[in-house]
This record gives sequence, C-alpha cells and structure tokens, in this order.
Amino acid sequence: MPNITAMLAAAREIKAQLDVLPLRGRVQDSGEHRVAATLCLTIAEQFAVTLHLIEGGFSSHAPVMVRSMLEGHANLLNVVRDPAFVDQIRYDNARADVVLFTEYTADPEMQDNANAQETLAKWKADAEPIRDKREAKGYGKLDVYQRFKRANILSTYVAYRVCCSFAHNQLTTLLARHADPFELRYHFEAPEALTASLLTVAVSILCQAVVTASHYTDLSDTELRQVIDAADAKWGAAQALAE
Repeated sequence: MPNITAMLAAAREIKAQLDVLPLRGRVQDSGEHRVAATLCLTIAEQFAVTLHLIEGGFSSHAPVMVRSMLEGHANLLNVVRDPAFVDQIRYDNARADVVLFTEYTADPEMQDNANAQETLAKWKADAEPIRDKREAKGYGKLDVYQRFKRANILSTYVAYRVCCSFAHNQLTTLLARHADPFELRYHFEAPEALTASLLTVAVSILCQAVVTASHYTDLSDTELRQVIDAADAKWGAAQALAE
C-alpha cells in the first residue's frame, strides 16, 4: 500500500523548495514571457490546492485540479516552444469572451440593467477585433488533444481524460465516489492507489513546469535542474515507502 502520509510530506517539501525559484527569478520583458510565467505560477498554485484537497479529506475531488494542471502544462510548453502560440491563447480568450458577453446580454434578468448592458457591449466590442484579427490569420478552435499533441505530451492525455470524468461529474465517477451496496457514501476518501497516482502526476507536472522557467526568466537551466533533481530523488524515496 502507498504511504500517503509520507507522499504528502514529500510533496509539501518539494513545493517549498520549488517556491523559492519563481520568487527569485525576474521575468523577461515581453508579453510571451509574462504569459508563460503566469501559466507556471498558476500550475504551482493548483498543485498547492491539490494538496489541500487531499489533506482536507476531499481526495476524490483532487483530480479536478490535476486536470487544470495538465491543461495549463500543455499551454505552457506550447508557448515555450513557440512564442507565437500566445496568439492562439489570445484568440481562445477573445472568442470565449464574445460568447459569454453575448449570452450574458441576452439574459432576461439583464434587460432592465442599462449600465450592465452598456458595459457588456463595450467588453464585447473590445474582444471582437482581437478574435477577428486572429481568425484572419488562420487561428481557430484548437481542442485539448491537439494542444497535447503539439506540446508532445500525448502520453499524459489519458490521465487528463480520467481527471475530466471527475470534473464533469460523469455517472461512473459519481457512483465510484458515493455508491455502496446498501447506502450512499458522503465525505469518503478516494482509494489510496488513486490518490498516490494523482500525487505522482501532480508532482511531475509541477517539476516539468518549473524547469521551463529558464526560457522566460533569468534563472539558469543548471540551477533549475539541480532543484528538480533533488525533488525527483525526494519523491522517489517517498514512493518507495509502504505502510
């Protein structure tokens, strides 16, 4: 059986060690570099949330955070490998904003709110040229599978799909979380094997995200890899322990 207590302790130590790096680094002065940095920081924060969920007795909901980590990691790798990918992210954002503001404006409860209607119209008008400009350049909807493929991390796509089943409350996941032969379960922990697997995936994503910082900060690849190697060793030792 995996030693979840030891794995959580190791994960906490790894997070503390890696947190020092982005706080010390200076982000290079370009939009692409800042976008990459924000993705890395978000992944690190989502890792912390994953630990909080597991430690707080909500381990069966931790996959929702790991799913977001995986998706953010794909975008991060794509930006690092091709700074022009930021235009894809800008297109995604503008396209989603136009849809949101259009639907929000049409909401019956918004019809008598002139100020809100004016604000939404302005936001939509700001987003439409961003979307249209990039559509003219050939940008369009890019699904998650293609993002993972482009980032060369298709090996993690299955893990992503598993985590999606938790995020979307699929029936199989609902039954696994709550169903019992004679009663429904509430506040029950996920199987330890699942929790151990989630922690391993989350630690791996965190380390792989942080090591990219040499591409958009003044941190060197050498110092990053020294910390990551130490984190890998610590995690390997925690995995080797059994209850």
